[in-house]
Amino acid sequence: ITAIALVFGFFGAIALSYIPKELIANSQLIRESPDEVISSESTENNAVEVEGVRFEILVPERVWTIPPNEPDAETAVKIGIRITNNTQQAVRFTWLDPLMIMSLQIIKPDGTAIKRQGGRDILLKSPQLACPLVLPGNSLTFFFDAKLYWLNNILHLGGSDGLGGGWYFSSLEPNTYQVRLIYENPYGVKACYDPETINQETYVPDIVQGLWTGRAITPLLEVHIVEP
Repeated sequence: ITAIALVFGFFGAIALSYIPKELIANSQLIRESPDEVISSESTENNAVEVEGVRFEILVPERVWTIPPNEPDAETAVKIGIRITNNTQQAVRFTWLDPLMIMSLQIIKPDGTAIKRQGGRDILLKSPQLACPLVLPGNSLTFFFDAKLYWLNNILHLGGSDGLGGGWYFSSLEPNTYQVRLIYENPYGVKACYDPETINQETYVPDIVQGLWTGRAITPLLEVHIVEP
């Protein structure tokens, strides 16, 4: 019970007041065996390996077109991460959490990072709260909910985190940027909510130990935000 309280107490402290209400779409999770890897660019230039686990940033389209500055106008942007287990043992990972675990970073042409904003004050039931087990040689791929949109005449990139909150970068403009993902999990124990095994009435999570811990920073990829 203490562990559960800590989980909900921690996330309850994150403010949601800065999240535009439009950010309500879902993220996408794909599990892959070695012969089912999805078609997407994969090179040494977009991946880093840490202790036998390979982390790749996936950005299939590197040119992002600015939508019209109109209500509800947006451009979907495909950004994802593929995690491959190159070890000889199964590895279990923590929540697929774009807000706290898998952080997108955007670098301006002058080398400075744009501040990512967002938050969460509730935690929704979601398959992302399962702690996925990845067998040797297998991968899991997770695509963020991400879009370009206008808010108060300012261009944003943002989306839902799939867990009750959201994230965004503001004050974007037509330019060339660099992006990367930072995956970081310092905790080997977590309250995990596996939708296949959890009691749907009580929704009491399993306390799972032995999660992968560490930090991985993918290489920078160049993207272009352009006028239509």
